[in-house]
Amino acid sequence: MDQKERIVAQAMQMFVSEGIKSVRMDDIARQLGVSKRTLYELFGDKESLLYLALEHWFECKRLERERVSADAENVLEAMFRVLGCVMDDSESIQRLLGNLRKFYPGVYGRLLREGSSKSRQDLRSMLERGISDGLFVATINIDLAISVLYYTASAITDRKDLLLPAGMSEREAFVQIVSNFFRGISTPEGARLVDDYRKRYDPAGSRR
Repeated sequence: MDQKERIVAQAMQMFVSEGIKSVRMDDIARQLGVSKRTLYELFGDKESLLYLALEHWFECKRLERERVSADAENVLEAMFRVLGCVMDDSESIQRLLGNLRKFYPGVYGRLLREGSSKSRQDLRSMLERGISDGLFVATINIDLAISVLYYTASAITDRKDLLLPAGMSEREAFVQIVSNFFRGISTPEGARLVDDYRKRYDPAGSRR
């Protein structure tokens, strides 16, 4: 790991743990034992370093989800695992994006656009694999399916504009909504697997 990569990795940890607004270039320089001048020579300004640090953080999260789903029995189980990770990370992601939107709207917009593009590509690959494996019907509109999944996750974890029934957690709502959506695009074999994975991943399942 070269000096620039080391600084990005350390800055990422500081921004995530201490808050985007509170971490100054002086703090990063002191933590790493480098001069502030070195930081400005390498990155130009805090905004550029912030973008690289959070890009690195989101990529680490994406790779973590790949690892979590790597040994799944099929693409449906992989999707349930990945979407479970999205819910697990929702609080930290919401906090980071909220601060970005407020204090660094330019960085926020760029990361959101690029993150959306990568997420949609990953969803497309999974949906296409599900069709190929006979778990999803071949007649689905993949672009519409991607939008439904993406905006459902966003409505629950980011925008918070989905009114939930009293006593229902965000995770319970997410599992139910996603399960019903998957059933709607599944073949009979896919629907059977959806019901199985819903029982495994629905946090309310153990209370029924």
